Parts: sequence; structure tokens; C-alpha cells
Amino acid sequence: MEQEEINSYIEIEGIKENSIADEIDLEAGDKLVKIDGQVLSDYIDYKFLVTDNYLELEVVKESGEYWVIEVEKGFDEELGIEFSDIVFDGLKTCHNNCIFCFVDQMPDECRNTLSIKDDDYRFSFLKGSYTTLTNLSSEEFNRIKRMHLSPINISVHSTNAEVRKQMLNNKNAGKILEQVEELVTAGIEVNTQVVLCPGVNDGQYLRKTIEDLGEFAPQVRSLAIVPVGLTKYREGLADLRSFTAEEAKEVITMVEEYQTQFQDEFGSSFVYLADEFYLLAGEEIPKEERYDDFPQLENGVGMVRLLRNEFEELKENLPEEIETERKITLLTGELGFESLKPIINQLNKIDNLELEALVMENDFFGSQVTVTGLLTGQDILKQLQETESDLGDLMLVPDILLNDDNLFLDDLSWEQFKEKIDQKVIKVDTTAQDLVEIVLESRRG
Repeated sequence: MEQEEINSYIEIEGIKENSIADEIDLEAGDKLVKIDGQVLSDYIDYKFLVTDNYLELEVVKESGEYWVIEVEKGFDEELGIEFSDIVFDGLKTCHNNCIFCFVDQMPDECRNTLSIKDDDYRFSFLKGSYTTLTNLSSEEFNRIKRMHLSPINISVHSTNAEVRKQMLNNKNAGKILEQVEELVTAGIEVNTQVVLCPGVNDGQYLRKTIEDLGEFAPQVRSLAIVPVGLTKYREGLADLRSFTAEEAKEVITMVEEYQTQFQDEFGSSFVYLADEFYLLAGEEIPKEERYDDFPQLENGVGMVRLLRNEFEELKENLPEEIETERKITLLTGELGFESLKPIINQLNKIDNLELEALVMENDFFGSQVTVTGLLTGQDILKQLQETESDLGDLMLVPDILLNDDNLFLDDLSWEQFKEKIDQKVIKVDTTAQDLVEIVLESRRG
């Protein structure tokens, strides 16, 4: 085997116990070089190749020994090899310079991973993230069709070629409708999204985008519309602003018209608005029927409705009182408080229980950022020091503020955060079930 091929290995992170890989003595730290003579570029290649009944694995053991292993297996039988990543040949980075890019609005003291601009179609297929398709070679685009990588999630933003090129600052961004049509023709299902910017891609441009993408339904399964997010770190960037409450109402009215039309045409709302629009406008969150099967939940669309529905199912079993007087403080952002208000009010009807929402301002990113998930550890600590409120017996911190490594956006760790808090503090997830269990002491941190 050539040295160049050995250098293209994928390191094995783990082996599932009693799996085929375990039986053939593969171990964490071994290096997978090829399967059936093919170098793997990503997890898609791996999953495709291991469906064969007969495999030849080329492996370099951690000791440096080179093995060729023949494997006979069932079609659906897994090898049991685990990897640390899903791309093996390097992340496909973004070729755009979007006028609304959130990464460009990040200060230096954020987590390092937040500065990475990825636009990898493989993450779209495997992890549900969104891609613009502007950095694909013809070979990669054809691979999506050939391997039937469906569904694919696409950031459209506008079907008007000039508007999209302006928004992405990419002269190659104008062929999005042709790309969508080509994918749909190849049998690929697509979810789409629009980051809506006032005065840029709203109004007549938004209408045209909804109508253009609606022409491809149901192969284009859904369209999410989310408002642009702006931090205070916009020096030298495009002149953008947030939506007003009145503008949010206008967007809601437009989208509801299209939802009714699409429901009549093919039984699905098709286009869905981010929860922020309703909270900003002071409008009621739509009923569950408007969200169909919640196809854009990963985009934060419909989370408030699901949360409230879940609580409604729990409400009838809530006690009238708890034995011991208890005060709990729940940290939240401005929009988070609006979504939780009905739940908090209902829980406060329980005798001996006081649940208080402590609404945090976002000094780190700026006052225009009002979602709970973008609060930082240092903002919370600073405002807790300044508040004279009685925080009670327990303080709850939403776990959406931390990543898998238990780090806040500003790189403060959960352990560092807890060390600076005088009272008991625990994390709470974004479900009504978890909140109720903690409040009623059936789950303890």
C-alpha cells in the first residue's frame, strides 16, 4: 500500500461491544484506510459501502501493523465502528459573505467553534443543517442525485436571482430555482428556509419566493421563514435592522393567507413562521394543525406550540398544593418569558409554590438579541450580582444555553458558573415535563 493511501486514513474513535468490529479485534485508535478498495470521504461513503454482504477492510492498527480483513455479514448488519466526525476529507466551508451572517457578528471571546463558517451539504443530509449549494462542484451536486441524499435542507432566502446574489454576496448564488428543480426532478426531497431581512427580501420578494417554492410541493416539503438576528457587533457590515411589531404582523397576515391556500391545494400549510414573529407581534401562537407534522422544528418553528401542548396534557394532574413552601427562579430571555408566561402563571396557582421568571438582558450580543438560547454566562452572573431579588430555594438555567461540552457561548464552563452562584442551581431542558418535575421535586439536580 502506498504511503499516501495510509495517510488518508480515518481514525476509529470507538468500537461497539459484541459487534462485528469487536469480533475481528478492531480497537479505538486503529485507522480505517479503505473499504473494498475505496477511500472514504465521509460517513455517507461508509454507510453506503457497509451495506454489502462481503467487505474487505484495510486497516492500520495502532501498533502500525497493516491488516486486510475480509468480512461476511447481513445486509442490514452494522460493523459497530464509531467515528469522531461525519466528514473525513475536511469540512466544506462557506463561499458566501451573507449580509446577515451571524458568525460575522460574533465577538472574539466566543467559543472557537462559533467562528467556523461551514456550508457542507453532507451535514445537511446527515445532521439536518442548512446549505446554500453555492460551493458545490458539478461532481458533488451530481453525487447528491446519484446517491439520493434525501432530504436536503437548503437556505434559499430569495428566489429572485439578483436579490439572492446581493444577500449572499456571491455572483453564483442566482441559480437557486434551477438547482431546486434539478434536485426535485431527481427525486430528492427538499426543506427550505428564508432568513427574512426588512427592506431586502420581504414584501413582494417574499411573496414570489413562497409561490416559486410552492410550485415544487410536495417534493419541496416545507419553507421556514425566520427573522434576521442582529447583534451589536456590526461595524463595517451591511445596514440591517430588526422587524417592528407592526411589520411582524404584516408578515403573519401574508403567511396565513398562503397557508390557507396551500392547505386547500394539497393539505399542508407548507410555509411556516418562526415563533419569534408571533411573540414579537403579540399574536397568538397558531394551533397545532397549522404546523402539520412540525417539519421545521429543528429550525425553532413550532417549539412554543409543542411546549404549551405538552403542558396542557400535564396540567390536569397538577396538585393543588405542595407540602413545603418553595420559591424557584427560572432564568430566561425576553422572548422565552413570553412563551413561558401561561405555564408560569398556571404553576403559580399551586399553593406554597412561587415560580418567578428572571428575565435576562443580553448585554453580550446587544439588546436586539432577545432569544433565551443566546444568553451568555457572564451576562447572567453580572445581572445576578446586580439584582436585589430573592432568588429563592433553587435557580433553573435552560440547558439550551450550553453545548455538549457544557460551555456557554462566551466559553464559560458550567462548573465555573456554578462556583460563582451562592444558591442551588440546576439545568432544565426545554420540555414542560422537565420543568414540572423539578418544580414538584420529582426530579432533583
